[in-house]
Amino acid sequence: MNEISLDFLTILLPSYMFFYMAISMYARNKQNLVNRVASLLMLSLLFYFLGEYIKTALFPKYESLIVLFWNAPMLLLTISNLVHLSVLVAGKTSSTIRQFVLWIYVTPLLSLALMLLIFGPQHLYQPRVDGPSPLSPLMLGLAVFFVGSYILLSVGILLIAWLTTQLVKRKKMLIRLLAGLLSLFAWILIVTFLLSLAVITSSVSIALYFSGTLLWVVSLRRLITKYDFLPSYRDLFHTLFQSAPTAIFLLDLAGIVKEMNPRAKGLFSLQTDDLERVDVISSLSFYDDTSFKDCWNELQMKETNNRQWEMKLNIQDQAQLDMIVSMENIEGAEEGLVILNLTDITSLKATERRLVESERKYRHLAYHDPLTSLLNRAAVQENANLKIAAGEPFALILIDLDNFKTVNDTHGHLIGDDYLKHIAALLELHARPGDLAGRIGGDEFVLLMPFDSAQMQVYEEANSRLFPLSVNPFRIHQKLIPVSFSAGVSLYADHASDLTGLLQKADEAMYEVKRSGKNAIAVAGHRVSKTK
Repeated sequence: MNEISLDFLTILLPSYMFFYMAISMYARNKQNLVNRVASLLMLSLLFYFLGEYIKTALFPKYESLIVLFWNAPMLLLTISNLVHLSVLVAGKTSSTIRQFVLWIYVTPLLSLALMLLIFGPQHLYQPRVDGPSPLSPLMLGLAVFFVGSYILLSVGILLIAWLTTQLVKRKKMLIRLLAGLLSLFAWILIVTFLLSLAVITSSVSIALYFSGTLLWVVSLRRLITKYDFLPSYRDLFHTLFQSAPTAIFLLDLAGIVKEMNPRAKGLFSLQTDDLERVDVISSLSFYDDTSFKDCWNELQMKETNNRQWEMKLNIQDQAQLDMIVSMENIEGAEEGLVILNLTDITSLKATERRLVESERKYRHLAYHDPLTSLLNRAAVQENANLKIAAGEPFALILIDLDNFKTVNDTHGHLIGDDYLKHIAALLELHARPGDLAGRIGGDEFVLLMPFDSAQMQVYEEANSRLFPLSVNPFRIHQKLIPVSFSAGVSLYADHASDLTGLLQKADEAMYEVKRSGKNAIAVAGHRVSKTK
């Protein structure tokens, strides 16, 4: 096997492993800085060993230039990536640390550039066919210093992280990283020592450097696969889970609680981790009183991104709470798991109910007479205009109480108000479907009555509604005050085609009753008829 084939098998071919690991690392989570730095570390190693192959097998006459202007920067970039990666794994992200990392990258590259400017390539590297290292003692010392110190710096950073963390899994991951780095550092020292003593040749040292580095990268890749290389983010997620202001439950597909955060435990007043006492899906129900548990299996299978509902939470010996409940299946779990998130909106719902009730009251006040609760003038006008716009036939009955001033003067205004309430109650009690009763003045009332019959029957319909007024006197202090009224009736669209005309015709008929002795009903255009 010739030297080119040996270099291909020992350097070039295994370099594809670096390329594969760099790409897979980046693709795993390209948004994460840890993955990007780890990918860059593997790429810099790849380019370093590719440079070794190129200067040995393809362009040996440019060996010194390739080593000084390509291999050396790639080696320095690799160890800078190593320190940066250690900082990220340790979870250090302050602005001071970021400035420190910047100088970690700049210092070795700047030192190499200054050395090239001062001494020149020909004094720093002397190609040899075999034997001791072709690097000058100054260049070799620079490489050993930065490689050794940066590896030790990475070890120190990881060691501090290992000593300060309380998580068992994180400690295990950090100790494996430390063991790998220390092994790599020891391997580099041994190979460099053997090279300086001329025990091994330069080509053999490159193969040994490569094999040791390759084994370290493979172990690093295994750690990334096993621990996802994001321990600080796991810590952050755990912190967010514990401190979340909403109640979070982790359930299996049967609805059994597997885990819950402190806010969820507070909802059920749990003092310990006794999860068996919690049956959250049985405690939830929709506002139509359908149990969440009855719909559990169906809702799990529902393929929609908007699995969120407003529900009631009923816990024994506690007041009912209003909740927004969201449900999300965990994809890729070994067992089926569901996240249930409960957000307490009890105060918001109470405010909403108060606003709805206030709006209802305001609308009632806007359209109803405050004394009798009948429709006021504005509401009567609006309803009448709607009927006219729809072409719906109806009768308008205008009612004016006789002798109301006498009731006020004799018994006082408070009794007079009760008298008006008595009239309003009788109108509502004896109204029929479709009738609308309203008060439009002091002692004036209006009744809108659906009517689509001949004019000759309108009096009978009006009398059937108003006759109860005459036979139900108002009782005050064991005294009966009879009810007397004068009423005028107009028809849409026989007597007028608008509300103003209808009121005018009904008013004319009503005053005809007044002139004829009161306590009767008159239809516009007809003679006065006594109630019976």
